[in-house]
Amino acid sequence: MGALTLSDGMLYGMASDGGTHNYGYIFSINRNGSNFTTLWNFNDTGVALHANGSNPNGSLTLFGNKFYGMTFYGGPSHNGNIFSINKDGSGYKDLWDFDGGGDTNGKWGIGSLIVVGKKLYGMTELGGTQSEGNIFCIDTNGSNYKNLWNFDNGGDTNGSRPFGDLTLSPSGTVLYGMTNQGGTNSYGNIFSIDTNGSHYKNLLSFGSSGTTNGSSTYGSLTLSASGTILYGMSIYGGTHSDGNVFSIQTNGSNYKDLLDFSGTDGEYPHGTLTLIGNTLYGTTAQGGVSDSGNIFSIDTNGTNYRNIFSFNGTNGQYPETGDLTISGDTIFGMTLNGGTNYSGTIYSFIDNSIPLATTELPAHTNKFDLYPNPNNGAVTISIKNYESGITDQISVYNMLGEVVYNTNLTQSISNFSLPNPVPGIYLYRILDKTGNIQGTGKFIVG
Repeated sequence: MGALTLSDGMLYGMASDGGTHNYGYIFSINRNGSNFTTLWNFNDTGVALHANGSNPNGSLTLFGNKFYGMTFYGGPSHNGNIFSINKDGSGYKDLWDFDGGGDTNGKWGIGSLIVVGKKLYGMTELGGTQSEGNIFCIDTNGSNYKNLWNFDNGGDTNGSRPFGDLTLSPSGTVLYGMTNQGGTNSYGNIFSIDTNGSHYKNLLSFGSSGTTNGSSTYGSLTLSASGTILYGMSIYGGTHSDGNVFSIQTNGSNYKDLLDFSGTDGEYPHGTLTLIGNTLYGTTAQGGVSDSGNIFSIDTNGTNYRNIFSFNGTNGQYPETGDLTISGDTIFGMTLNGGTNYSGTIYSFIDNSIPLATTELPAHTNKFDLYPNPNNGAVTISIKNYESGITDQISVYNMLGEVVYNTNLTQSISNFSLPNPVPGIYLYRILDKTGNIQGTGKFIVG
């Protein structure tokens, strides 16, 4: 039901069913399809039914050496939970159980978590004070849960029942997202909200099926490299009611209908777009040549649509969430159905037209020094005007956009070494404790 997470050359993901107890599991697999390993079976410890969560939804979020995720069911109230687990499958921890007593803290974790500083942000489909879903944050250790926003049922003008993930602004202070229902027309909306839960804004209300501004969504928004444009898809919008691709400014202005699906070129997109250079990549849940869904690309201005691949059932069917992981010229993903056992597939597809993802992170005021540069993978960071108690996080990316290292910097001078460094150019960014970007740059491993 989610996307694959690529780390250290391995793919990690979750199945919402199956496993030892048939309540879902976490797995890893090599990029070439070998060495499939079950890392964790939900309800694996023999405790009360579903106590550790069941039926995970969304993708795994990597922070440091841990994965974070959510389940749709399970937990003491059977309303889902938030968990962490080490990359090797050890150290599973139930961080938070969504409640059943009025569901004020949310119900049914949906989508994936994002990390801002040392906090996790996410959404639930139901629950909250109005039982229409909520936005929350929680520390990565499971403490300080906070209900930031309750979607309403009083006309649903602010949206209701979100299904996707939140998207973070470059400043690290604003979140963007979508709902499947609600808004002024009851077909969902696009919204923004500050990370502290203030300044909620309805940026756009989707219309009924067939409208050019889209109708109902299941995926998430994708932010442009400039940080000023959001890209997304609707399920039933567009002139043919088969869904559409759209763009909109982060302030809610200048909505553009970039593509209307029409069946053979795809139908009913449920996932999230991936941006490489000036090209958007995505999937549709149905349509394509065999009506089993497809992989497509389109330029950010709405031109040069390509039907890259159509599923036919045997090689997968219905990429229901359809979020793609792209590394170099290879696309990785999962389907809901199809394959030998008709229970879904993990697939890869090589597309030589994919440009190398070399876009650098946006520039910010430098408040630190990194040396030596070039280096052999061992790096020293010196933080200027360091204040005791402020924790800075550094994330290092390779030129494919993959996170290869995360750590916290808790003193004015810190040392770290990349695991198994490969010669090349690396990008990095540093965040302060509140999630604000303090600086970005690059270094060379010789």
